[in-house]
Amino acid sequence: MRFARITYAVILSGTAAWCALIVLAPAASSSAGFVAFGGILYAFFSPLCHQIDARSFHLFGGPLAVCGRCSAIYFGFLCGTVAYPFASSLIRGGRPGRMFLLVAVVPMLLDVVLEVTGIHESSNALHAVTGAWFGTLLPFLVIPGAVEGVSQLLTKPNSYSIQSEKGPIDA
Repeated sequence: MRFARITYAVILSGTAAWCALIVLAPAASSSAGFVAFGGILYAFFSPLCHQIDARSFHLFGGPLAVCGRCSAIYFGFLCGTVAYPFASSLIRGGRPGRMFLLVAVVPMLLDVVLEVTGIHESSNALHAVTGAWFGTLLPFLVIPGAVEGVSQLLTKPNSYSIQSEKGPIDA
């Protein structure tokens, strides 16, 4: 139980810090003494997102460090992580299954596929809704897996031992 609380706290604080950096980029860029720091934050997030201005939400006169869909995924993940302790008892039997993952990802995949194929031109609002849906449900898969993994890492005895000078054949 202790591992679960610590793992959850690490995930929650890491997610909150991540989201804060996304907002801090335009805030820093709009402040005279912190423009360079804002540039560093935008550069940090650039390998993760296309950062197209027209597809981004704006704050403090500038775009967030990631596009609207990515912002929605990250902030949705934060909301889902905050809600997890209250809602996790609704999901019985540990981690949700594949169907839960499909319910989380299919709307976003449909939006992407329909836009890429030219069947439907998606809006930033739809990007945000489908991304937020995915991001909000994702902690219900990630947190139980992380808790289980940390628990196994920290409670299992070492499965290997130091062998003597003799090899396994000589023993």
